[in-house]
Amino acid sequence: MGYRAVTTVSELRELVEIVQSHGAFAFDVETRGNLERHPDLLEMAELEWRQHLSKLKSPSPEVSRKSREAIEDRYRGELALDPMRNEVFWIAIATHGESWAIPMGHPLGFLVTPEEVGDGSTVPPPGYRKILKNGEESMARARYHIPAVYSDPPTQLDRATVLEELRPLFFSDMVKVGHNVKFDARSIGKYYGELPPGPFYDTILMQHILDENLMSYSMEHVVINNFKTASHGREGKLGKTITTIPFDMAARYVHLDARWTWMLYTKMWRVISNREDLSSAFSLDTQSLRVLMEMEDEGILVDSRALKKLGKELDKRIMDLVLAISEHSFIGFNPDSNPHKQALLFNKKREGGLGLKPVKKTAKGAPSVDEESLQKLKHQHPVIELLIEYAEVKKLKSTYVEGLIPKLNNSRLHPSFHLHRTATGRLSSSNPNLQNIPRDSSIRSLFVAPDGYQLLVADYDQIELRVMAMFSQDKQMKRIFVNNEDIHAGAAALLYKKSLADVTSEERQVGKGVNFLTAYGGGAGKLSATTGISMDEARTMIDNYYRQFNGITDWKKSVIQRGRIKGYVSTMSGRRRRLPELSSSDDELRSRAERQAVNAVVQGSAADICKQAMVDISALLRGTGAKLLVQVHDELVVAVPEDLVEEIQPKFMEAMGHGRLIEGVPLLVSCHTAYSWAEAKGK
Repeated sequence: MGYRAVTTVSELRELVEIVQSHGAFAFDVETRGNLERHPDLLEMAELEWRQHLSKLKSPSPEVSRKSREAIEDRYRGELALDPMRNEVFWIAIATHGESWAIPMGHPLGFLVTPEEVGDGSTVPPPGYRKILKNGEESMARARYHIPAVYSDPPTQLDRATVLEELRPLFFSDMVKVGHNVKFDARSIGKYYGELPPGPFYDTILMQHILDENLMSYSMEHVVINNFKTASHGREGKLGKTITTIPFDMAARYVHLDARWTWMLYTKMWRVISNREDLSSAFSLDTQSLRVLMEMEDEGILVDSRALKKLGKELDKRIMDLVLAISEHSFIGFNPDSNPHKQALLFNKKREGGLGLKPVKKTAKGAPSVDEESLQKLKHQHPVIELLIEYAEVKKLKSTYVEGLIPKLNNSRLHPSFHLHRTATGRLSSSNPNLQNIPRDSSIRSLFVAPDGYQLLVADYDQIELRVMAMFSQDKQMKRIFVNNEDIHAGAAALLYKKSLADVTSEERQVGKGVNFLTAYGGGAGKLSATTGISMDEARTMIDNYYRQFNGITDWKKSVIQRGRIKGYVSTMSGRRRRLPELSSSDDELRSRAERQAVNAVVQGSAADICKQAMVDISALLRGTGAKLLVQVHDELVVAVPEDLVEEIQPKFMEAMGHGRLIEGVPLLVSCHTAYSWAEAKGK
């Protein structure tokens, strides 16, 4: 099947007419990063280059040049992946039996002479040989590189013309399909000044609905999974180097991305649209996708001054910890070096070590010094707690100071949210991973409301335990939730056979531990470690818990049994979690799959509730000036105009489902407002 490189307005208009006749299309963009248009990043690259040079003894001009090129190329690569600051210079479109590649400034023409690289086994050609002192060319064998020669690039349409001619497609009610469509839609949306309307279908999400257990959802892997062939043939993926390849090769590559996206869509849609549960789950993801695009474009404001101040505070704490660690370690000890930590902790005392016994070993047989191992050893010597804190503070600085600064755009952070990176359908994020953001106020206080706004922060109370009560209909757990009692104290009261008023804080902690063990899976060892009770007491508590909440026990058994028969379990929205190991003859594999089955139903259904809330809240806020900014697990952060807080807050909680009964179990939402995320959380 052929494709066309569109280089005239008439060809572009013909394309639009053909696509409109079919009513749906796939599209893909290729982007580049123009560092020179972003002085803030250019300055950062310059500073990083100078810092790098300062660490070298006497760099040659060639080394200096190459190091600068490498740093600037990295920044350009990161820019190309930023939908708000990248430059779109190819658009590909595909529909039934048709595909087009539209260039908008590809820098190279066709290949005239390929590059030639000598590996040192031959004499370089004339003009590439070393010049001897006598002025003659050396005939010695040597490495050489002769760059490729290209023709001038063909005449291409400018981006403004292309996007205006494509407006009838993007701003229509046609289905618009992409592979990671958020990136493509946001990348073109900035040129229009608004995100095109949906519906947007993402072939990554379609594949995830059909198989959540794939190792990768890249174009190559999804094409192989569906068509048993390579997506781009022998040439492979060329996106990272597309500015350096000939025009015809780039056009062919770009066209294939859109072509395969269309073929994936048509194949997978036939399956999803004919199964009610899969169609329901995909519909919820598709609606959520639009909300995530808007969230990513909006971003969340970061207090830049507080960020720099935090960096200095963390630097001081790191220095203090290094000094404290040095009092217990040998000369030259490096707290970032695993071999040094292994020597300090596990070498014999006469060798300068502490002589401790390792709790586990690495794959190569060395004593482990990972966080889990150090936590188990921390009571054996004061230096171990210092090493743990040192690693934590270094990670805070690298992730939330050094890591955030290059990602800020006009003091706003624009994290990426993902619907396909967890098997249960729970939302995840990157750049940075907000799901792992510390609850410590020093980090959350960096995220603030814009002038004239407040942050409204709301989260569900014990949503996963409530989901368990919804499914299991356990009488005791339903009673606790309906009466608005403290579920952890209520569980402890039943376990210890006490009245609710007589439960101590320590007993409540045990109740909390057992509650979460039932939701997430785990045994007596985990309960003992988290609460401090003995293993025997932990086993007794778990046994008592399942006797008191016997409806949960019966429900878990039914989930596992249905999963074993069907090969999968389902969430509220119909999302499937496929677990073939439920029928495994291996006890360990089967037990793990049983825990995963229950967790998938609970966590996945909680995620369904959160996604639906995001969709409903987005509709509620439209036109008010309030913006949904962040979703972290069961927590939502919204910027609300100050004069609308009192009006919006109760409607917001209602949209989240506050007080709504699901199978007789009420949802409960806590909601607070303040000028920073930390203040709103009461931290």
